[in-house]
Amino acid sequence: MRSVATKIFLAFGVSLLAFALVSAFGIARLHDLGRKLRLLSEGYLPLTRIAAQIDVKDWVATRVLDASVLDPASRRALVPLARARFPSLVREKIAEGRAVAGRARGVASGEEAAFLAEVVGRLDSLDAAWSRYDAAARALLDAAEAGEAPSEPGIQAARTMEKALAVDVKLLQAALESHTSELVLAAGREESRTALSIVIYALLALFVGIGAALISQRLLAPIRTLTEGVKGVASGDLTRQVEVRGSDELGVLAREFNAMAASLDRQRQELLLAERLAAVGRISAHITHEIRNPLNSLGLNAELLAEEIEPGASTEARALLSAITREVDRLNAVAEEYLRFARLPRPVMAREELNEILRGLVDFVAPEMAAAGVAVTRDLSPGLPAVWADEGQLRAVFLNLLRNSREAMPAGGTVAVRTARSADGGAEVTVSDTGSGIPAEQLERIFDPFFSTKSGGTGLGLAFTLQVVKEHGGTIRCHSEVSRGTTFSVCIPPAPADVAGSEETVKA
Repeated sequence: MRSVATKIFLAFGVSLLAFALVSAFGIARLHDLGRKLRLLSEGYLPLTRIAAQIDVKDWVATRVLDASVLDPASRRALVPLARARFPSLVREKIAEGRAVAGRARGVASGEEAAFLAEVVGRLDSLDAAWSRYDAAARALLDAAEAGEAPSEPGIQAARTMEKALAVDVKLLQAALESHTSELVLAAGREESRTALSIVIYALLALFVGIGAALISQRLLAPIRTLTEGVKGVASGDLTRQVEVRGSDELGVLAREFNAMAASLDRQRQELLLAERLAAVGRISAHITHEIRNPLNSLGLNAELLAEEIEPGASTEARALLSAITREVDRLNAVAEEYLRFARLPRPVMAREELNEILRGLVDFVAPEMAAAGVAVTRDLSPGLPAVWADEGQLRAVFLNLLRNSREAMPAGGTVAVRTARSADGGAEVTVSDTGSGIPAEQLERIFDPFFSTKSGGTGLGLAFTLQVVKEHGGTIRCHSEVSRGTTFSVCIPPAPADVAGSEETVKA
């Protein structure tokens, strides 16, 4: 799972990479363009200038012929002048051209390096041809200076060499000028393409940057939603839920925020319910206390009246007195149940063995169960850890569950009591019956005070059970299927290790 920071970093990293690539492309193309311009300025242009300075047309043959028709004195004066006019810079220019071509090859590559190699080859050929021409020309001048008549083959050979040298020089000049022009045009086209490419790639990089900004904004948008949700909860709207999808930390935060808001709303509802129940409990306790004395008086007077009636009195009168006594007893039982729920005493905690408590309780209710046609089975796990509990209150809890199971099976059935070690190392007790079960729509309310699925029930039995289990730090669950039965599971934590082996009881 990538975090929001990682995603934003990746988005801007891609944007920076795009701009870096554009910059690298521009630098590379400009560097290549600069290399070509340097090749032009330091290579081809100097070579073209050097080639233009090489001139070998009609240097020797014409002067030798002119000297042959002169008298000896004039000839001796003309030949030294011819020697002086014989160009000696050709060899220097060829050497200079080689040096320039060598330096240019250091920055050239590909076709440019091949062309410069060809130029060097032409300069080498020109140098060799010049050496041959130089030897022939010097031989003609020496003969003219000695007064010898020039031979026609020598003159023709010199002219042929001069023309060949002139052609080679012109070809070299033409090749250099043509290649220089092509390179200038190519550099211009490349400059235009480079500028266009940089603009296009820069726009693409800009779009990537805009995309990264939009992605970052989208990733951070849930923060605004969360902020609005927090403000709503702070203003008291605990039903506020925020819609943030994803598996990053913002998605986790949104789900936790929704869970927190739901928990706060549930706790507020429970607090309101607890306040109402507390008020109802106080009122019920007061009313119950006020009616218990009159009820006791009514019951006592009914018993006294029954004793005063003569044996021969009407059966109807005795039946009425018996009904009054039963109703008074029932009302007293209801009043006791209300008082017990409203004034649950603090548990007196001690190390207790659940198996022992359940054995005694099952033996106690066995006759009552048998009379109702209910069979009780027990499966008590040996080695069950001791619990830290109030024996009397636990007996009341399991007695209430057993009697509820009996009342759920008016035609008889089976109740199974089992114990086992719970997942937290404590003890778990399950009470299962084969009764009619509880409908799903009522299952969530069975622990609510004053809610009952039985006609004439007070709805305080399971509320009292839940209250006692919570006082002991335990939990209670109910699983029920209509027409198949109901199972209650009660988990009680183990006794603390620091009171192991101690029989001393303390007030919780």
